Formats: sequence, structure tokens, C-alpha cells
Amino acid sequence: MRVLDSYLSGSWKSGSAAPATVVNPATEAPLASVAPARELADAVGFGRDRGGPALRALSFRQRGALLADLAKLLHGHREALLDLSVASGGNTRGDAKFDVDGGLGVLAAYAELAETLPESAWLLEGDAAVLVRTSKVRAQHLLVPRHGLAVHINAFNFPAWGMLGKAAVALLAGMPVLAKPATSTSALAHRIAELIVDAKLLPPGAFQLLMGPAQDLLDHLGPQDVVAFTGGAETAARLRQHPAVLRHGLRLNVEADSLNAVVLGPDLAEGTLLWDLALRDATIELTQKTGQKCTATRRLLIPEAILPAFRDALAERLADTASKTGDPASKAVKMGPLSTAQQLADARSGVARLQQHARIVHGDPQRHAFLDVPAGKGFFLEPILLEADPARAADPHASFHALEVFGPVATLLPYDGSASAAARIVALGGGSLVSTVYSDDREFVAHAVTDIGPQLGRLVLNDEKSAAGAFSPGGVFPQANHGGPGRAGGGAELGGRLGLELYMQRLAVQGGASQLARLLGSKA
Repeated sequence: MRVLDSYLSGSWKSGSAAPATVVNPATEAPLASVAPARELADAVGFGRDRGGPALRALSFRQRGALLADLAKLLHGHREALLDLSVASGGNTRGDAKFDVDGGLGVLAAYAELAETLPESAWLLEGDAAVLVRTSKVRAQHLLVPRHGLAVHINAFNFPAWGMLGKAAVALLAGMPVLAKPATSTSALAHRIAELIVDAKLLPPGAFQLLMGPAQDLLDHLGPQDVVAFTGGAETAARLRQHPAVLRHGLRLNVEADSLNAVVLGPDLAEGTLLWDLALRDATIELTQKTGQKCTATRRLLIPEAILPAFRDALAERLADTASKTGDPASKAVKMGPLSTAQQLADARSGVARLQQHARIVHGDPQRHAFLDVPAGKGFFLEPILLEADPARAADPHASFHALEVFGPVATLLPYDGSASAAARIVALGGGSLVSTVYSDDREFVAHAVTDIGPQLGRLVLNDEKSAAGAFSPGGVFPQANHGGPGRAGGGAELGGRLGLELYMQRLAVQGGASQLARLLGSKA
């Protein structure tokens, strides 16, 4: 069986501990083994001392050109990467494209952004500010690259997009990267890393890969380093309490759980483009990547008057997907398995908890027979749709406001159609990455921005006029902020130029107006 080694301190290193086996989640056939490597202190120093200075010696545009080269390199291997994504991640080919092409898209977007950035070693923020009206002393804010290492702890559901997306932003900002993929789906991330290393496009130390557990990695980090984590809230809580975070003020960005919501406005009617869009998006967000997306819809707020019609129409679409759930290697399959046996066990347990406060209206969480799958094999769960009673939908203690089941599971929540009620229910989720409103009622939408908006990192607004060209809300674009308050982690990634701030230090430079103008190019 192939061993997936780590790439640290400029070479591939085999682990000495007991290896973990990576399997095909549809067939449970072994694919490779992963053993954790040691020498993590050396790897941290190598990134800081070799990769950091080499990247900072390049201009933003030169670093952007490296990203463009990486995108071109990986696109040349796209078909093989898609095949590996299907085998190692349980993805349908469409879901594999969503992951791989998403990562390539972030590389390309940040390469394009680099063309708009200055040749200087810093980014100015606004104009120089007058400190005292009678004085020529000014203060100019700017961003400079941090002199540390960007450690990226990525989730299992997007081994390509997660790694490449984080790396694109850090590298453009001038920080070297050490990526740690989740073990269960790490075969894809490992292959991408092999391609990057073999091509020798990046300076030594600019990119490293740690396979397996993080071990004592954080023990070696300091005040100039950055950790960007995507994963569960429990792990995030442990990271926040890590001695390095507390002692050094280590910069930690977290993307954790998210009970994303959909809100259908009181004006939504059957037979409209907007109605069809809401059904299409709900189906996609329940089933794409088998519901294993941090942006997937978990709660659907439906006005009571249209709930029966919407429920029946959505259940019909989910039934079609359920009948075509199975081994994604088969062209007839529309939805594959969950990534691991533990994910399946957690999802079934989560559905049971949701049933304490809602009833299943579609799907069987105990189904065991799936398309083109040997009996008893694979980690499959068909789409599960639940519905709460109107009196329970706004209950702050209800399980669907506290538990994110990371799979093809969502709950219908009846409400009275008022913007105030919708805002209260969405807020019970404790902070989300994204929520979506479908309405042509301008007053309702305005209230959504002011009342629901503070609970979110991104708000998607859809109306009848824009329905034909709208994107499903679970797609993350590199130009828009990705993150959210509260339960969602309180972090922020991407967002175009805003994303660079995670890896740069905001500095106020104070001096004479003419001096700042000469040095920084700032306006007096």
C-alpha cells in the first residue's frame, strides 16, 4: 500500500508512528496509509527562515504570477485530480469539480488581484491622517507581511479547495505556508502537493505539507505566525486555549460550525421563477457534497401558508436523488457517501437528536442498500428532511438551533412570514456563515439586511428579476468574505484584498507629511 509522506524542511519525510489507513468511502477499499512525521520545530523554522524572506523579496505582482503558474500547472492535471477526488472523497464527478475547480478558481482570482496591487512591499490603507490641525505630522496606516509561518489546518470535506484557497491568500500576502489536511481525504491534497513540489515553482520553504495529526506543531509557533483552522467547534475551542495562543497572542482564524438558514419571504408564490430557484437551491444545498459543506443549508424558514406545497415539491426532488445515491464511480449516481464511518455514525446520531423536536418528512436514516454498492459497504445516508411544529420553530432550546448534522440533513421551520420573526429564528443559530432570502418585498429584504445581517458573514438576496442567473448560496467566491460570527467561528477569509489582512500586520507610520509621501507614496 502506498504511504503518503509529509513534505517538510525541503524534503519528503516518512512517519515513524503507527499509520492510519485512507479508504474509499463508497467501497471501504484501502487506498493508502498515512504516518505522522516528526521534526516539526525544524519545519516551522525552515518556513520562517527560508520561505518567508524569499517570498517577501518578491513584489505582490511577482507572487501573483506564481499563483497563476500554480493554477496552470494543476489545471493540466485536472482530470486525474477529479478521478482521485471521486475515489478518495466519495464525490460524484460534479462534486469533485466543485472542490478542485474551486481551489483553482481561488488561485486564479488572487493572481488577478495581484495585478491591481502596487510594486511596493506594503499596502496603503486610505490617505495619511492629520493628527493636529496646526502640525504637518501625519499618520499613515499600511499593511506589511508578517515575519512568520501560516499554518493551515484544513477540513476533510474540501481537500483541494481548502488547501489551495488558504495558500493562495497567504502566499500573495508574503507568508510561507504549512498545510495540514484532514487524514481521511488527504490523498487528494497529497497529490496536489506532489505536483507543486515537483514543479519547483515556489521558493524553498514557501510551501510544506504535514500529513497526519498536528502533534506538537502549535507548541513551536510564536507571535508572528498565523493559524487558519477549518473544522469542528470543539477542536476550535481547544485551539483557542492552546498555550501558544494565550502566551504569544498567536493570530488564530476559525471557521467552525454553522447552522445556515434559508428564509422564504411572505410574497413567494408557486409557479414563479423565484419559487423554482428556492427549490433548486434547497435541493443542491442538501445534497451537494452529500451535505458536507460548511455553507450547506440546515434550516429552512417557510411561511406557514406555503409550507405544505414547498415541502411536497422539495421531498419529490429529494426522492429522485435518494434513488440515485450510491457509488460515485457509477455515472447513474447523483449523490455519494459521507467521508468516513464516524461521519455516518455522527449523522445518524444527529438525526435522532433532531427528531426530539421535529419529525422526518422524507428519508430513512437507517437505509443500507444503495446503487452499485456491495451489501453492507460504504458510508451512505440518503437525504433526510425534517419538519418542526410552528410552536416549536422559535424554541431557543430546540435541537435544530443547536446541532449541525454534517450531512444531507435539513429541517423545515414554519413561521408567520414577518421579518421580525425570521430574524429571531435565524439568530437562534448563534451565528452563521451564510443565509439566503427569497423575496420581492423590499421592506422585508431591508429588514433582513439590518436584522438578520449581524448574525452572518454573508447574506444572499434573491428576487424574481435575478432568479434566472442566481448562484446557489453554498458556493464561496474568492471576492466575497467567508466567515461568520459566534458559532461560525468569528473568522474571516477570502474577500479579495480583505483576505490579505489575516497574514499582514496593520501598522500606523507617523512622521512628517513630506517624509511619508516620499517613503510610502501617501497623500499629505
